[in-house]
Amino acid sequence: MQSLARQVESLTQRLAETSVLGLYEDPFWFARYGEDRARRFGGEDAVFHVRYLVQALDAREVGVMERYARWLQGLLVPRGMSSRHIALHFQGLHAALVREGLTQPPQALEYVRAAESALEWPEGPARAVHEVRDALVRQTLNALSAREGPPSPMQERRLEEELLLQLSYLMDALGMKRPGLFVEHVRWYAGFWPNRDLRYTYRGLLEALEAALAQEASVSELPRATVATGLTALEKEHS
Repeated sequence: MQSLARQVESLTQRLAETSVLGLYEDPFWFARYGEDRARRFGGEDAVFHVRYLVQALDAREVGVMERYARWLQGLLVPRGMSSRHIALHFQGLHAALVREGLTQPPQALEYVRAAESALEWPEGPARAVHEVRDALVRQTLNALSAREGPPSPMQERRLEEELLLQLSYLMDALGMKRPGLFVEHVRWYAGFWPNRDLRYTYRGLLEALEAALAQEASVSELPRATVATGLTALEKEHS
């Protein structure tokens, strides 16, 4: 019987293609990188994910995938991506493995999940934000509802996802000790925001997030100050 590594390897292209099937439903990718580049590099990255998984399975070492995930993080975050986006790639690969029936033995699935987990920042202000991430989402939504009215049930879930994305960008900037990355993101995302078709403004969302961060005693001043700097940058551009 073929080893799991060889089974995965023999399906490299199909797994890669399946893993990104739903990715481009999000208009972010084409707006940020252009359709041709997004599809080309997204497809190439998906193949690399599978190849590294094969290496990890051959070595029987989950650390291969964990180190690869952190390397990708260091490479792609400064180029406008967030750790949440990279995690979505790994989630797509996990789903593709399940679709192909590559679930037993479970190492392939476990290694991909480990790669996703390796994207979490382990310490410092980024980790502090991660620990209270769900609470921050709730507090921000409550602040938005109080100021501008509650979202519809359909939009509430989309707003939750949006806040998780913004927090991912914030944690990446803090984890890399490069707060300016968040400011660069905010400047670009403000122009992209109308594509989200949400009832709230991007500025309003960030202001509510800033307020939520200020209420979290376990979080240092730096995350709130980083969001505030992003808001200042928006004000300067529209003044």
